[in-house]
Order: sequence, then structure tokens, then C-alpha cells
Amino acid sequence: MEPRLVDLGEIHLVGLPYYGDPSGGTFGQAWERFMQSQPEVTARVNPTVAYGVEVYGPEFMQEHKWTYFPSVEVSSLADLPVPSGLFAKTLPAAKYAVFHVKGGLAKIGEVFRYAYDEWLPASQYEAAYPYDFESYGEDFKGDVDESEMDVYIPVKPKAG
Repeated sequence: MEPRLVDLGEIHLVGLPYYGDPSGGTFGQAWERFMQSQPEVTARVNPTVAYGVEVYGPEFMQEHKWTYFPSVEVSSLADLPVPSGLFAKTLPAAKYAVFHVKGGLAKIGEVFRYAYDEWLPASQYEAAYPYDFESYGEDFKGDVDESEMDVYIPVKPKAG
């Protein structure tokens, strides 16, 4: 389960944030609400790809709460009309460790645990920013064995 390393430029996203603890079942409702609004988003880079961005604040370690941002990539946020109720965010240019997930949503927790608890500590990298994201493309089919997606973690060389 070794990641590939890629360098990406800025990523401009439009989506609908959700703040809370994902274990309560309301986490998936963010996608349901966003899917109703996403057809209104113009200037999409790829209409077959969606992103799930996790932004970790200090409360994550204490309360296991974070902001989750179901979104789509747009070419630019300049002069882009953001549909009512949606928000825009730009992720900075970064190097990413990309972990491929096969087996649907049931496998994603296992990949995150491996990435953060095993791979990152043993690698020459550390997390560069307090976020990560999943990329859901044409091979994502929900929670079935044939489903595929990628997890992106921004990394930088370890200090010292």
C-alpha cells in the first residue's frame, strides 16, 4: 500500500462544508445536500470527479470533530458565481502522498490509519497542512468491492 508522490498546483473547490463527528451518521448527509446543489456549479474542471476534503482544527484531537467539505474542482474562483449556500476554498500547491483505495468506503478508514499511523511516521515526510482529501472519479461505485478512489495527504520533508 505504498503511496505515489505527486506535485499538484492550487486546487480551487466549490462545495458544502459540514462540521462535526463523522460517527453520528449525519456525515453522509453532507454529500446528499451537496449533490442537490452541485449541478449549479459552473466552470468544473472534470464533471466526473468529486472531492471530500477533511480539515483538521485543534478540536479534532480532543473532540474528534472536523470540517468535511464535499466539493468539485473549478478552473478558477475569480469571477465565478458560487451558488447560494455553497462555499469556495483553494487548497495550496503541495506535494501529496496518494494512497489508492480499492474496496469502497469500508476500506477508507483502514487506508487513513495506515497512512497516518504507519507510513508517515516511517517515511521521510510529515503532514504539510492540516487537511487531506479523497478523490472520487469514474471508478468510484460506492461501498462495493470494485469501487476505487484515492486519498491525498499533503506532505513535506521532515525537519532536521
